[in-house]
Amino acid sequence: MKHNYTLFTTINKIRYTLCVLLVLWPCIAIAQVFPVNVTPQVIPPYSLKLSEYSTSVSDKIILNLLLTDITESNRQVNLKFFVENNAGLSIQSTDVVIGANPIFLDGGVPLRLSNLDLQAYFEFQNLRGISPQQYSVPLPEGLYRFCFEVYDAKSGQQISRKSCTAVYLVLNDPPFLNLPNRGEQVLMRDPQNIIFQWTPRHLNATNVEYEFTLAELWDNQMDPQAAFLASRPLYQTNTFATTLLYGPGETPLLPDKTYGWRVRAMVSDGISETSIFKNNGYSEIYYFTYTGSCAEPEYILAESKNTTTEKILWQGVGHLRYNVQYRKKDAENAVWFDGGTINEYTTVYNLEPGTTYEFRVGGQCLDNGPYTYSQIYEFTTTLTPDEESTYNCGITPEIIITNQDPLSQLVVNETFTAGDFPVTVKEVEGANGSFSGWGYIIVPYLQDTKLKVSFNNIRINSDYQLLDGIVVTDYDENWGGVDDISNEIDAVIDLTEGILDVLEDIVDKIREGKLTGQNLEGVLNEIKGDIPEDELKELLEDKDKLKDLEAQLAEAETEEEKKKIQDQIDALHNEIADKLEDVKDKISDLIIKAIEKYYRQNKSQESNLVSSYDAVYNFSSSTTTEGTSQEDIIEEGFEFEEEIEISTIPEEVIQVFDVQEKYHLYFFSKSIAENKKDKETVRNFIDKALETEIDLPKIMKQSQDQGDSEDNTINLLVEAVEKALKGLIDKYKYNYLEK
Repeated sequence: MKHNYTLFTTINKIRYTLCVLLVLWPCIAIAQVFPVNVTPQVIPPYSLKLSEYSTSVSDKIILNLLLTDITESNRQVNLKFFVENNAGLSIQSTDVVIGANPIFLDGGVPLRLSNLDLQAYFEFQNLRGISPQQYSVPLPEGLYRFCFEVYDAKSGQQISRKSCTAVYLVLNDPPFLNLPNRGEQVLMRDPQNIIFQWTPRHLNATNVEYEFTLAELWDNQMDPQAAFLASRPLYQTNTFATTLLYGPGETPLLPDKTYGWRVRAMVSDGISETSIFKNNGYSEIYYFTYTGSCAEPEYILAESKNTTTEKILWQGVGHLRYNVQYRKKDAENAVWFDGGTINEYTTVYNLEPGTTYEFRVGGQCLDNGPYTYSQIYEFTTTLTPDEESTYNCGITPEIIITNQDPLSQLVVNETFTAGDFPVTVKEVEGANGSFSGWGYIIVPYLQDTKLKVSFNNIRINSDYQLLDGIVVTDYDENWGGVDDISNEIDAVIDLTEGILDVLEDIVDKIREGKLTGQNLEGVLNEIKGDIPEDELKELLEDKDKLKDLEAQLAEAETEEEKKKIQDQIDALHNEIADKLEDVKDKISDLIIKAIEKYYRQNKSQESNLVSSYDAVYNFSSSTTTEGTSQEDIIEEGFEFEEEIEISTIPEEVIQVFDVQEKYHLYFFSKSIAENKKDKETVRNFIDKALETEIDLPKIMKQSQDQGDSEDNTINLLVEAVEKALKGLIDKYKYNYLEK
C-alpha cells in the first residue's frame, strides 16, 4: 500500500511539472519570437513641450531599430509612441499616424531615426490623451517614460516589446542678476564703461545663450519693472558669457537717468528654441541710476584677521553710509552677501580658510538713496591660525582702461596706478609691457602708511596704468625702507582715542580671540581710570578666570580636554566682551541723558533765541549811532596782523557774539539730543569734548565711585556738557578772535 502511494505521488509531480511547462511555454515562445529590437534615447537638454519635438531641427529623440532575422529584407513597419509618468499622465500616438514616413527594415542592418524622421508622431492630430492647452505649454515637472512599439505594416501584429527610456523633466531657473544691483547708482565714467554680470542657475542645459536687454525708464513715477516692459529696448544683444561690458562703442547713457535691464536664458539651434526655463528664461528686471554726483569709495584694502575673518577698509568721499558685498570667487552659482555700516571699515566673519573672495564697497550720498559701488577687489583668507594680522588684498586693473599700448620700460622709483593706488616701484624686471617686482603703496586713511606690494608678469600700458594681472599686498614687518606699521596693525588699544573707541577695539580683539589673560590684565590697568569700580571689579575677576583656564589648557594632554577647555575660554571671551559692551552702552546712555536734560532745560527759550538771532542779522544791516555799519565797526576794531585784546572789541560786537554763542549752544545740544539713536554722533561729541579738556566718561566714573545717585551724576554731567559745548563753539566758531 505504501508502494502504491509513492508511485501515485511521483506521477502527480510529473503531471504538475508538465502543466507548468505547458502554461509558460507560450510566454517563452512569444518573448523569443519578437524579431525587432527597439532602443529609444532622449537627448538633453530635455524639452518639456511635446510640440517642440515636431518642430525642432536638432536631434531631441533617437530611435534605433534592428531586425534580427538576417534572412528578411525591406520589411515595412509602423510605430506606436507613448509618453507616461507616475502621476497618471498617459499620451500615445493614434493607430493611424497621418503624414508619417514609411519605415523599412533590413535584417541585421540597424536603422537610426530621429525626431526629424518622426515629426508626424509628435503632432497634436496624431496624439491621444492630451488637450490642445496641454500640448502648447510645458509638461509638469517629474519623471517620464518615452516608449516605442513596432508593428508589422501588413498584418498589424506587434513585432517588438515596448521599449522605454526614463528622463526627469525639469524647468530650470532663469539667471540671477548681480551687477549693477537693483536700485544701484552707477558712476559716470569717461569713456563709458559699465559691467553687467549675472549668475546662471540651470542644471541640465548646455550651450545656453543669453539675450541682454537695456532700456531707458522715462516715467520715474511708474514701478521700474512696469516701466521697463513699456519701454523700447535701447540696446539688445546675445552672448554666451555671463558678463557684458557696455563700453564707449554703445549708445551713450544720459546722466541722472534711470535704466532697466534684464537677461533671458535660452537654448536654440538657430531656428527653434527649447523650453527648459521657467518664465520663458526671463530674469528679474533690475534698474540703476547713471550719475556723476556720488563718487565711489576709494583706497580699498582688506586686512586678514584670522583664518575666517577679514577686515575691509576704505576712504569715503562724503558718503553717509556704506554697503560691502562679498562672495566666493570662481564658485558656481555664488551669490553676493551684504553688510551695511556707517564707518569706513567693516569686519566679515565666518569665511572659509584658504579661500579667495571677491568684494566691492558701495557708498550712499543721500538718505535712503542708492549706493555707488567700487570695482571688484579680491582677498584670500589665511590657512594657519597663527599667522600675523596682515593687509591682504589683490588690486586688479580698472576695466575702463582703453589704452592697450604696452609700456616699453619701467625703472626703479617710477610710479604706475593700480586701481586707486599709485604704486612706487622699488625693484623691477621685464620689458615691453610685462613686468615683475615689488614696490609700495601709500594708504591715506592709515596716516599715509606705506604698504609693500609685489607683482608678477603684470601688464602696464604707456600711460603707466595696470592693464592685466594683480598687485598683491606683501606685508613684511622686517622689510626696510618702508614704514613699520606693526604698531598700527597689532596694537591692542590706542590710548589717544576716546574711551568708547578704546572699549570697542578691546571688544573686537576679545571676540577674535586675540587677547590672552595677560593681555587683558594690561589693558584693564590702562583703562581702569575710565571704568566705574563695580564693573572693573567684575572684569578683573573674569581676567583671573581666563588666566586659570589658559594655564589648564597648556597642561591638558588629550585633544578632548583641550577642546573642552578651549570652549570654556571662547565662552568667557564672549562674556567679557558682552560686559565691556554693557559698560560702553552705560557710558553713552548716561551722557545722552545729561545732554537731553540740558536741552530740555533750555527748550523754553528756543523762540527767544531765534528772535534774538534774527535781530542780530537785522542789526548787521542797520547802522550804529555814528552811522557806521557792523562791518565797519568790526573792521575798525580788529587788526588781524597782530595779537589783540578782547577788550578792544566794540560792545555791540560782543553782544552779537554772545547772542550767537547762546543760539549755537542750544541748537548744538538739540541736534545731539534729537540724534541720540545715532551712536556715532554721540561718540564723536564725547571724543571732541576731550579737545576742551572735558572728559565726560571720567566725570561720570568719579561721581559713581563716590556713591552719587544717578540724578546727581547727571547734574554733574549737565554742567560738563555745557562747558564742552561752549568750548567747542569757542574753538571752532570763534577761534578767529584769538588771531
